[in-house]
Amino acid sequence: MSFVGYALSCEEHGATDLVEQARRAEQAGFDGLWISDHFHPWNEAQGQSPFVWAVIGAIAQATDQLPLTTGVTCPTVRVHPAVVAQAAATVATMMPGRFRLGVGSGEALNEHILGDAWPATDVRLEMLEEAVEVIRRLWAGEIVNYRGHHYTVDRARLYSLPEAPPPILISGFGPKATELAARVGDGYCGTTPDAELLKLFESSGGAGKPRHGAVKVCWAPDESAARRTVHRIWPNSELPGELSQELPTPPISSRPVIW
Repeated sequence: MSFVGYALSCEEHGATDLVEQARRAEQAGFDGLWISDHFHPWNEAQGQSPFVWAVIGAIAQATDQLPLTTGVTCPTVRVHPAVVAQAAATVATMMPGRFRLGVGSGEALNEHILGDAWPATDVRLEMLEEAVEVIRRLWAGEIVNYRGHHYTVDRARLYSLPEAPPPILISGFGPKATELAARVGDGYCGTTPDAELLKLFESSGGAGKPRHGAVKVCWAPDESAARRTVHRIWPNSELPGELSQELPTPPISSRPVIW
């Protein structure tokens, strides 16, 4: 069964506008919502990056039925997985049965801000798998002591929990991440339609699990105007390979760097 959702772009819109878009998407009959989770926009022209968990809290009050998925949260470097577990659990209590936690291995664009080293891809996937384990253990409501290769949790317990934990969807831009999503995720999500990755997801253990995909659309009165808008706001969509995961700052910046 297919559903058509609406993506809320935190890179392009402020918090109040995003909440209003969510309300209108529900009125228009969309089947669900995605919302991005960034510290920086992809480029200066986009111009926004509100704190996603505050926005989601407001959306929970502005909508009644639409499911919402983070597309996606990185629970590994900038934010410890224990904190992501608490944030997601709280949101799930405000949106019973409507919230899905989408997670991924992240981009340097958002994750380098505290001065941490940006790990190689294989290490990031190890961190993501460990983070998912930490999150699920905390969602079980028990006192968690965890000593992993990447994370430590010391006598932590979440008290505000939903009746049932939300599903965890894992993003996959390449074969290794897609196999991880099939093996440990409750579903798969991607930002572009990719038939080969979907086949890999199903053959690696993901058959029967939900699959989310995104397609960017630009409307304008004529094609030339639409092309100008895309080139101005979303040129990063055409970055090849893993380049979008490796760039540390939004390009085309005219603002001074403050040390």
